[in-house]
Amino acid sequence: MEVKTKKFNCKRGDSFNIYFIGDIHEGNINHAEDELKECVKIIKDDPNGYWVGMGDYIEAITIDDVKRFNPITIADKYKLSDLKDLPYRQLENVFKNLKPIEDKCLAILIGNHEEAYIKHNHADIYDRFATMFTVHPPKIGYVGFLKLKFNYNQNEKRGGKSDTSILIALNHGVGGNGMREGYPINKVHDLYRWTDADICVMGHIHSLAWDDKKVQSVNSNDNHSKRRKFFGITGCFLWTYIEGNTNYFENRGKSESDIGMLKATIKIIDKKPPFITMTPIKLG
Repeated sequence: MEVKTKKFNCKRGDSFNIYFIGDIHEGNINHAEDELKECVKIIKDDPNGYWVGMGDYIEAITIDDVKRFNPITIADKYKLSDLKDLPYRQLENVFKNLKPIEDKCLAILIGNHEEAYIKHNHADIYDRFATMFTVHPPKIGYVGFLKLKFNYNQNEKRGGKSDTSILIALNHGVGGNGMREGYPINKVHDLYRWTDADICVMGHIHSLAWDDKKVQSVNSNDNHSKRRKFFGITGCFLWTYIEGNTNYFENRGKSESDIGMLKATIKIIDKKPPFITMTPIKLG
């Protein structure tokens, strides 16, 4: 687990959009590459946009993995000769699509696909991915926290300064065996039931959803206060149920995967905690 901090200088009324991109699965025949490019364009064109990588950028399933390797699930663009270093070829391709927004990256997580490859092949593709960026993004790991600190003018006439912060809890995610409609959002609530953060986000289960709850507390002036705690699942870029192709979710009777990403908007308000809204961006 890692804790990273990002500082912003801003003014009252400024907004920041944080996009969470996860479960890209570059290399799979069902990878939604066009939709990924569309999301990249949304972030690139957003002057207030930043993003967090939620892990599983690539399939990272090699021929030595007798349990998971299936040649019919490999994207057609890969050649037989690519098998000798397939995860690295996949990293090159996914980074090519993410490169237009590399300067907007706040942090990257590792997913279970990258983690499994490192464990069984003793090659750190997570670090390799980070070094592809011109400025290496902070590596959070599988679980961690990202603290956003905002320094702003509290009183524009007097030139006073103030600061506020938002704590984001990050986890690539767990689960995936639930079959009922309410499972995804219940899973993220379960995962973060012991975590105190403003925004709690996970990926992994290829769903796109969010929820919020009011938390009771007492502020620094010893007065009763309430704040909203947000929970989100970040979507994916891997189609299910494509005629002529196969996917490892299909034989479990899973629902359609949610193609897209989650966006959190943080607005700086004078003498109050930042105002947060969540928006799922679903494509396809």
